[in-house]
Amino acid sequence: MVTITLFVIKNYFLILFLCLSHLSIAQLTDEEIVYIDSLKEVIASNANDSLKIDAYINWDNIIYIYDSELDVTINQTLLELCNEGLSKSGISKGEMLLYYRTKGLANNNLGLVCVQYGDYLKALNHFHVSQTIAEKLNDTLKIASAINNIGMIYDHLGDSEKALENYKRSLELDGDDLGSRAAYLNNMGICYVALNDHEKALACYQESLELAKQGEDLMGQANTLCNIGLIHVKEGEDEMARPYFEQGLSIYKQVGNKGGTAFALISIGDIDNVRGNHKKAVKLCLEGLDLANQAKSVMHQKEGCDCLYEAYKNLGDLANSLKYHEQFVVLRDSLRNDEDEQDIMQQDFTFAFEKDRLADSLSFVNQQETDRLKYATALERKQNFQYVLFAGIGILILVGGLIFRGYQRKKKDNEIIAQQKHEVELQKEIVDEKNREITDSINYAKRIQEAILPNQEMVEKYLPESFILYKPKDIVAGDFYWLEKFEDKIIFAVADCTGHGVPGAMVSVVCHNALNRAVKEFGLVEPDKILNKTRELVIGTFEKGDQTVQLKSSDVIRDGMDIGLCVLNTKTNELAFAGANNGLYHLRNNEMTELIPDKQPIGKYAEERNFTTQNISLIKGDLIYLFSDGFADQFGGPDGKKFKYKKLKELLIENAPLKLNDQMTVLTNAFEKWKGGLEQVDDVCLMGVRI
Repeated sequence: MVTITLFVIKNYFLILFLCLSHLSIAQLTDEEIVYIDSLKEVIASNANDSLKIDAYINWDNIIYIYDSELDVTINQTLLELCNEGLSKSGISKGEMLLYYRTKGLANNNLGLVCVQYGDYLKALNHFHVSQTIAEKLNDTLKIASAINNIGMIYDHLGDSEKALENYKRSLELDGDDLGSRAAYLNNMGICYVALNDHEKALACYQESLELAKQGEDLMGQANTLCNIGLIHVKEGEDEMARPYFEQGLSIYKQVGNKGGTAFALISIGDIDNVRGNHKKAVKLCLEGLDLANQAKSVMHQKEGCDCLYEAYKNLGDLANSLKYHEQFVVLRDSLRNDEDEQDIMQQDFTFAFEKDRLADSLSFVNQQETDRLKYATALERKQNFQYVLFAGIGILILVGGLIFRGYQRKKKDNEIIAQQKHEVELQKEIVDEKNREITDSINYAKRIQEAILPNQEMVEKYLPESFILYKPKDIVAGDFYWLEKFEDKIIFAVADCTGHGVPGAMVSVVCHNALNRAVKEFGLVEPDKILNKTRELVIGTFEKGDQTVQLKSSDVIRDGMDIGLCVLNTKTNELAFAGANNGLYHLRNNEMTELIPDKQPIGKYAEERNFTTQNISLIKGDLIYLFSDGFADQFGGPDGKKFKYKKLKELLIENAPLKLNDQMTVLTNAFEKWKGGLEQVDDVCLMGVRI
């Protein structure tokens, strides 16, 4: 799900009578399929809830536009995961925020699916839950999103004035974000059209379209273009409307949105009907109706049948004309559900009242419970005194016998306890010894790994103005940095191997050795050739072993690493770069340029191709940054979110004037402050070099 923010999700489907289809013309790409497989592995593993939730959300972000049923399943699973997590005792504040935030997101998404299927009562229930959670978290952005979506339901029910109130309130609460502002303005334009104020509607649409273009939001552009087309249709300017629908149609097809494509086709078909091009209208509307059926969009099915009824009637085909008119009547009546509309209005009207009444009721119940406990305590005290008085004599009679019997049993119990204690202590010694052996082995592995990393003297010799921020998640790491001198060229890299901890460290040794061989044994100094040879050596290493063991392809396909590698010519100050999924930031005069890597790893890959080299001419003072994904992917901050690359870029630009050692201190402090009490999710390696 392409997001503006966590709660403003799938919001651009709110054009007039247009529900976003969760099915698509497009298919998943090979890269998306591979990524989804990796997310499924995280979900199936023993990963903590935060990683599983992140995997489910990323999975849903990819498939919601292709598969609405899977979209529902994923969000229902997220709700179950959150409810189970919130029921646990002793969860941290960060975990509680994560569960509530995700619960609000899932309800928001399920509400949008219900709107698509015309189940407005269920949709409103989901949106109210989302709003309540947002208010609990005091999150203005998410409150605005929920209010906006509730307004959209009023829009569908024909209460444009109430819908407009919601959209204006959303704009006031969250009017700074480009995407959010574009969505709210687009929705306000819909209401102004319904209220016959076309001038205000067009002004809203034009501003929304400009913001959508600035934000490179294709869906937002398509929706707004079609809305402008609708205004021209209402003004009787059919030929002026056609180009807007055609532009919207092109974009809907590009992003693979069936509902939008159906709407645009049927709108153009309506124009052809008016112009007398009835055969062309039939062709367009049949195609649009088929897509509307696939998208399960009742509104688009109704409009398509109405257009076909008019076209066939004018062509003299009475059989088909009657057929589609009957379908139109059935679909129209299915959208008229007065009972649901009344329930929805009543529910929204009483929402704020019920919250206040609930607070008062809880206060009253608490007071009654306090009075009841006081009375029960006094009564119990009186009864207890009587029981003690009558029972005391009998107890004294039994005391003597019980003391003697108790002494005998205690003596026997002490003997049993002493034996059990001895056995427990023996088992504890065995466990402690095993733990010491494992820890000693891992610490020894750490010394081995540190030995293969470039030492500080080597780094200072060849890269005097540099820093390396290196923070393994565990004792040993899958990330490593690498440095070699070959004639007048300095070759350095930051790599992120598969996994972390002991498995990641083992892979890093293989990859480190392959890099050394590519340069020292094969004499390669061009970045692309180094990476090509390294991939060949890594794949060869992992394919070795007992030939009698049949390995699945999935067992080796991800063994390898992501890497950014530079070759610096010390004579010419020319820098050559090649990357496998890891890029490079080049900073000059507070302007940052990013070199995009090849989207393939060092290791087995479905579509292997040669790596490419990119060249930069450097000047004195330029800064080069190489990095793994650990810094940007760290969860933390006030809402438990990822740090993300955008914030990392801003941090690097802001502190570029500082000395390199000071930069590393700032980055380290920023990372620790962001992480707070949460667990470090991955190894971190970030290298900075000043020319």
